[in-house]
Order: sequence, then structure tokens, then C-alpha cells
Amino acid sequence: MRYSVLSRFQGTLLGANIGYSIGNGVISLSGPLLEVRPRPGDEEYLVASAKNLIQNGGFDSSSWCEAVASVSQQSEGMDVPVILGADRLMAVVPVLLFYHEHLEFLRTNLYQISELLSIPVAERDGLLALGYAIAATLTERLNPHSLIGETIAYLQDTSSPLIPQLATVETLLAQGVSLERVREQVAQTEGPGSLPFALGFYCLLSTLEDFQLSISRATRTGSQAPVTTVITGILSGAYNSIPGIPWTGQQGPLQTDKMFHLGDRLLATWSGVYDVQYQPQEAIHFRAVAAPNVIRPWRL
Repeated sequence: MRYSVLSRFQGTLLGANIGYSIGNGVISLSGPLLEVRPRPGDEEYLVASAKNLIQNGGFDSSSWCEAVASVSQQSEGMDVPVILGADRLMAVVPVLLFYHEHLEFLRTNLYQISELLSIPVAERDGLLALGYAIAATLTERLNPHSLIGETIAYLQDTSSPLIPQLATVETLLAQGVSLERVREQVAQTEGPGSLPFALGFYCLLSTLEDFQLSISRATRTGSQAPVTTVITGILSGAYNSIPGIPWTGQQGPLQTDKMFHLGDRLLATWSGVYDVQYQPQEAIHFRAVAAPNVIRPWRL
């Protein structure tokens, strides 16, 4: 295994937070550093969603929806059905992580979420594609040459424009064309709601090993940039993990430690080994993990 599952959980959450913050102008790329423009509450959808999964030990539609709605009402005074696209992405990310080993459960839960949040079909299929890519990464079976084809197969029969958009991206990746040409050709297809997902796959796969470059490319996707940057941050954060994110040690409004602790507790709940409701938050990170099929005593 290239990176631990914990590091990938944390990398996904941190990548989502970085992409969201860049897309909303909270932080801006500045060479090897991030220029921070503080604004509170930017990751609250993600945090509320993850904490709800931890509290319930999984996805409970009514409880989860209430948790997300509370953020919407507090921060913007909006009802749940009008939560914006980037905010919906942040809320769904913990669910994608939690069910990465059960793709059919993930599909069922995303269908429920789509109904609860009035998510259009094109964006719903985009979330399914995102979930499949995260699952392939966390289970160490992501093949950059076949990922798009596998993702299209997972989407099954759908009228969503995402499928031809992804197919176009796959063809253009094989040709090694520029971001500008990809953006022009994919934009010619119908379905603006799914376009950021197709562009996010391109930004990931064209610079697979470079988180910073992938994010930088996502910011140059025109009107789709705010959502594309979040999607790219999620995908590249999952793949490159914590060691591959150049701003991991940066503190302040980026709140890397907060994402680390959240990923830690989400993984502990997902594993089914710990009851995190009765564990001090700082203790989870120091739990021992043995090799498969080996039980060792924990020294107190």
C-alpha cells in the first residue's frame, strides 16, 4: 500500500478544504505557499457532515439532512434545497469516504441525498463518479489509463451528459492535449452541471502526482473553476494523500490539524473498532494498528 487509509482520508478532507477555499477566494495560490484571506465557517458543511456520520456510526438520512440544514440556516439563512454546488460537494465528501468499500450502499445513499438536497441528475451522476474514483484510490486499484472507462461502467445506464463528457476527456488525455482545448471541447457538450466533474477528472489524470499543479489547472477552467477546484482537490488529495499536499504544515485559517483530527475520527468510526463517542479526541490518533489477522495487546 502506497499510503495508509488514514492518510488518504485526511488528504481527501484537506484537499477538499483547500479546493473549496481557493474556489471561494479565501486563500490564493502564491508559489509554494498559500496566501490566506481569513473568513470563518468555510469548511462547516464538511465538518457537520463528518461529525454526523461519526455520531450515528454511518449515514442516517434524516439526521444527516438536519445537520447540513443547520449549517445552511446559520451561515446563509437558506433552506436545504438551495444549498449551492460547492457546498453540497463539501457536505457529501465524508459520505463518499465512509462508503468507499460498499459502492452499492454508496449509490443508494447518494440517491437519497440527491432527493433531500434537490440535486440535479447530472450532478448526482457526478457525485457517483467522484465516489467511484475515491473508492478506486482508497482500495489501491486506481489505474489512470482505465479509471474513466471503469467510472462510466459504474454509472450504468443514464442519460446524464457526464458520460460523453468523460469519454471526450479520456480521448483528449490519450492525445496529450492542453487544458484550454479540453475545456473548449468538453464545454461544447450539453450539461453544465456535470462539466466540472469531467474537468476535475482531467485535472487529476493529466498531472496525477502533483497536487499543486492539478489545483492550479482547476483554477483556470473559467466559469466552472470554483466547483472544479473542489472536485480536483478531493480527487488529488485522496490520491496524493497527506505527504503529497505541499501545504500540509501550514496553519491558520487552513486548519490542517482540524482536518487531521476529523479524518482520524471518521476512519476510527468507519473501521468499527473504536467507539469514538467515549474516546478523547486527541487519543484516537495514537491507537495502534496491527498487521492483518494479527492481534497484539495494547500496552497501557
